[in-house]
Amino acid sequence: MDQLDILKQSWQSQTDNAPRFSKEQLYVLLARKSSSIVKWLFFIAIIEFVLFIVLGIISHFTNEKNDTIEMIGEPFYYGSMILHYLVIVLFIFLFYKNYKNISTSQPIKRLMDRILRTRRTMKWYIWYNLIYVMTVGMIGAVIIIPHDPRISELLNSPNFIGHETTFYAAFLGLTFVIFLILCVVLYLIYMLIYGILLNKLKRNYNELKRMEI
Repeated sequence: MDQLDILKQSWQSQTDNAPRFSKEQLYVLLARKSSSIVKWLFFIAIIEFVLFIVLGIISHFTNEKNDTIEMIGEPFYYGSMILHYLVIVLFIFLFYKNYKNISTSQPIKRLMDRILRTRRTMKWYIWYNLIYVMTVGMIGAVIIIPHDPRISELLNSPNFIGHETTFYAAFLGLTFVIFLILCVVLYLIYMLIYGILLNKLKRNYNELKRMEI
């Protein structure tokens, strides 16, 4: 049981003869806890961004060695990567802005609005990453098919001549399933990392809503 739970129970069960805890005390504590949660969301997003960069560098050298960049095309490869990093930086800026905008001096309604905005921004961030992985992965697969010499050699073999369309459909279907599984795993990881913090924010929002009533 944390400090907020103790203070809430004392506030709800207080009698005329006991020391009284004001609504303002609960509000200040809720604001501080919400600010701390948003700060952690901001820090975790920065850590994730650094991790993306490290993985991107490792992936770059691997793709360069396997000629993947040449098959996909430098404009799409580097363009999608740069766009992804720019969008992540934008989200980090929004997390930082949300953190700076939460304070104990603002009215309850404004604090509630900031909490909702933070939760909404984080959900957008999660869905953006999932959509990016699926979209870029599938587009990359479509581009690679006619440019991969191993696929071309396979299609020119006697067993696949005349079955190119079936092969394309099977290849893209398998690729879609792989990226779908990857997105599900990522979603579960996001829910594990961010879900706990988002649930705490929702809990704070509900407490503030009851206080406002």
